[in-house]
Amino acid sequence: MVLLVATVIFPHSKSSKVAKKGIEMIKKYPDDPSLGKDLALGVKSTIDGMKVIFIGDIEKGKVEEYMANVAKQYQEYALEIEGVKYQLEIFLDMAEAYKILGMEPPSEE
Repeated sequence: MVLLVATVIFPHSKSSKVAKKGIEMIKKYPDDPSLGKDLALGVKSTIDGMKVIFIGDIEKGKVEEYMANVAKQYQEYALEIEGVKYQLEIFLDMAEAYKILGMEPPSEE
């Protein structure tokens, strides 16, 4: 499994604008199960602003396409709403990481 982890931070004062943009984005960019699926979306308030974490499970062979799709969406937020910052990261789950080492992952017994 390959995971995309997106972190978004924006000023508290932009919360309503970001929420409205989120509704618009769901309609504009519907989920594409052939690329991957959403695993988690979390929001919290921090001293520096609002922080949103998104985790997506990317289908095998679809990393570039999935990443480009998500980047396009977050870039739209950043261009239209002042103060929105985001970061996209790719992670391997433990099984994939062990495969790279030519090892079998430990069992969870």
